[in-house]
Amino acid sequence: MSLLTSLQLILYALVWGLGCAVHKEERPALLHWLGFALLAALQAALVAWRPEGPVWLTHTGSNVATVFSLAFAGRGVLVFLRLRPPDALWFGLPLLALGVLLLVGPAATSTRVGAMAFFNALLLGAVFMQARPAFLAEFGRRMAWIATLPVLAQLALNLFFVGWGLLQLPLDITGAQAVPTATWAVALVSAGTFNFLFIFLVALRLLNRLREQASRDALTGVANRRAMQERLHLEWERARRYGRPLVAIAVDVDHFKRINDLHGHAIGDRALQAVAQALQAQVRETDQLSRLGGEEFLVLMPQAQVAQEGQRLAERLRAAVAALELRGAAGTPITLTASFGLSESQPDDTDREALLRRADQALYAAKRRGRNAAVRWSAELAGAAD
Repeated sequence: MSLLTSLQLILYALVWGLGCAVHKEERPALLHWLGFALLAALQAALVAWRPEGPVWLTHTGSNVATVFSLAFAGRGVLVFLRLRPPDALWFGLPLLALGVLLLVGPAATSTRVGAMAFFNALLLGAVFMQARPAFLAEFGRRMAWIATLPVLAQLALNLFFVGWGLLQLPLDITGAQAVPTATWAVALVSAGTFNFLFIFLVALRLLNRLREQASRDALTGVANRRAMQERLHLEWERARRYGRPLVAIAVDVDHFKRINDLHGHAIGDRALQAVAQALQAQVRETDQLSRLGGEEFLVLMPQAQVAQEGQRLAERLRAAVAALELRGAAGTPITLTASFGLSESQPDDTDREALLRRADQALYAAKRRGRNAAVRWSAELAGAAD
């Protein structure tokens, strides 16, 4: 059984090694898990070598390898979650375990196994307490519970061995009794669950990052046109189904071409970034700010009315842009303003684009009125546009 576990862990090590070669961003965590798999495979191989091998190596050595493998695994989890592992704990505790295990020696089996299990339990408890909040924040409650299962299984197993050591009961984990068989079964399942789980999580994080990049504007960091269309479809359907209002605010930076012509595109990019940050700071959590392209932005406000929340937000957005302080390459101040057109969904809308068309009509009216203004759509504006 122990030899089978060793071979399985060597295969996991091969996977982590290949991951290190192709995935540079996650390489620090993958290197930790490579070390975990190799040390755990060494531990299982040393156990399989009993009773022929040297007793110090096959008994004390295997216990030391277990503690250090768990330290590598736990520290790798914290590195993966972008946490700062306390090195005094993750290096000091395994070294302390090494000293204790060497002091106990290979003869006192129950004491030695109990000491190993005690240090393992401390490491498991430490990684659980430090990692769980970050795990919940990034991957959600369901995935956090799934990740907890192998930790709890290993913690229960090590607490069992701690009790076994305290009671000084005889133990031979290489035998064919029920306890050794269950021990290796838990070790196999926990190791398999841990490795497959984090292989999946590495892939999931990469997929989420790709999705994020596909839905974000590269220059400003706000949602792009594609993300806006998806959100507009969702909110428009919801507004129709439940009879709730939906407000769109079209935004256009005034005289942006002049900024590019006078100060260059680098300053123009900085201006767009500053505008996006100013707008994002004012919108509600339920709103979506997106960049449609060039100097055009759009704000979607679900469950809002244009005469109330919409108008108030548009005025805050207008004031935030006008308050920006930007300077050109020579230190000359650059005046930034923007125009805003507001529209609300109508019961007789046949498609979601009607909402955007009305917002554009209101935006053009704001431009005609001298810019740096927020204008609500009305039937009179539609007639003027025609």
